[in-house]
Amino acid sequence: MNAPYRCGPGGWTLGLCSLALLSCAAQAATAGPAGGAEPAAEPASPHRLDKRFAVNGRAMVTLRNAQGTIVVKSWQRSEVEIIANHASVGVEVDAAQNGNRIEVVTHVLRGDVSPAELQADYEIYVPEETELEIKNDSGSVRVAQVYADVSVDTVLAKVELTDVSGDLTVHTVDGSFVCTRCVGRIEFISTSGGARFLQPVSRSLHAQTFSGALFYDGQFSPNGNYKLMTASGAIELSLSEKDSVKLSAHSRQGSVENQVNLKPESHIFHMLGASKGSSTLVGTTGTGLARVELTSFSGKILIRKRD
Repeated sequence: MNAPYRCGPGGWTLGLCSLALLSCAAQAATAGPAGGAEPAAEPASPHRLDKRFAVNGRAMVTLRNAQGTIVVKSWQRSEVEIIANHASVGVEVDAAQNGNRIEVVTHVLRGDVSPAELQADYEIYVPEETELEIKNDSGSVRVAQVYADVSVDTVLAKVELTDVSGDLTVHTVDGSFVCTRCVGRIEFISTSGGARFLQPVSRSLHAQTFSGALFYDGQFSPNGNYKLMTASGAIELSLSEKDSVKLSAHSRQGSVENQVNLKPESHIFHMLGASKGSSTLVGTTGTGLARVELTSFSGKILIRKRD
């Protein structure tokens, strides 16, 4: 092999130039883009969808999903953004617009898809006054600061609504429901799921489950109607003597425990289904403007005192 240097008048110069060129080439191969710029972004994943839809006025978003986490938040933009991620080639996410209606669907592409492959997670941003209609069989659904009607239908998913207002409807088979500072008409119907209502502002609340537990802690609107019913689950309700409530509580085979000083009814009261051995409580606080009905077949009912 020839030496990289040659003795001679010009040999050293040529040899050093060759080394310099090799050194520059090596540095160029390892250095980043000129000017310290970041490397080019990786191409979008085939399993990720990110779309934005401009809307004019009140929008409506419908979502159909088999399994996954769904998070919906509001923002101060007249557009809807849908971000979806899934890992399986067995499903495909599609989002389309028709006027102010945005329809989002997770399509199952094969009949042999396993439950794990059904997973598709969504992050959705909407204008504040956007109606939502969500179906998610399992996983979770969380909605925050949306001021329009919300409907959620699940089998096993956990549902959380926080600072939302409108007609709020949640139907589950075995999914739980937490409603925090919800405003408007509220309906919860489940087979075995439970529900917690924390500081709601509602004149109409109807919660019904077969074996789940129900919990209510909040104010009562004048002329409001509140019905909490369960077959074998427990019911717990907080009540202040400063509230204006006419309350009736009945458990056919369970117990009714009261920690609040209620004014007894001045007339004989007969509750439908009452029988010997059942527990029944009827009374009022204040002038009894709101109506509260608590019913359980075999579960315990607790009326807890709220300061």
